[in-house]
Amino acid sequence: MDALDTFGRPLSDLRISVTDRCNFRCVYCMPREVYGRDYKFLERRELLTFEEIARAARVFVSLGVTKIRITGGEPLVRRDLEGLVSMLAELDVDLTLTTNGSLLPMKATALAQAGLRRITVSLDSLDDVTFRAMNDADFPVARVLDGIDSARAAGLPVKVNCVVKRGVNDGDVVEMARWFHGTGVTLRFIEYMDVGHTNGWRLDDVVPAAEIVRAIDAELPLEPSTPRTAARLHAAGASATAGARSA
Repeated sequence: MDALDTFGRPLSDLRISVTDRCNFRCVYCMPREVYGRDYKFLERRELLTFEEIARAARVFVSLGVTKIRITGGEPLVRRDLEGLVSMLAELDVDLTLTTNGSLLPMKATALAQAGLRRITVSLDSLDDVTFRAMNDADFPVARVLDGIDSARAAGLPVKVNCVVKRGVNDGDVVEMARWFHGTGVTLRFIEYMDVGHTNGWRLDDVVPAAEIVRAIDAELPLEPSTPRTAARLHAAGASATAGARSA
């Protein structure tokens, strides 16, 4: 029996947050003024064990789930995460993970060997000053790029997510598209959005998806991907795709 949402659609995707902690303080996600030194994160005893997570996942798969995404916080700060990946890899699902990429150089091979099928990396700019300011942890962009290279070397298909905020990194959109053009990496731009009323969101900060597409198309002509969707495009002659997702 499939589990259905309130519109009667089958629920096929399951996101599993394995931790509420992160080693970044991205200004659009976990701003330091909210998630500061005194913020009370969950105690370890309050987290589900890997065995409990795997048991719950098996139940969801029996109800029709076909894709599982491991998330956080930053999931790779959870110790021995590849152990959970190996448990979930026994299920008949598309198993993927979203990460900020900071720990991928050390973890990519183990994750791939444990059975991870794909990986999504958050990367908001190739400009080091901009990226350090956005992650608010003074973390260099070069190390995230190393993580992406490590994942690809381990045989993991990679998608890159870039959150675009006007006046902050909107000028980096075209350079991001050029960087990943022809690499086989899927690049997706995401409109800056409200995340639980913690990031000081304003509509003026949003760069609409259509504007992002126009900027890229002027430099790298885009055409609809197959199957055609409203937001999924690829540069002519390239194997990679670039998507722009609205909030």
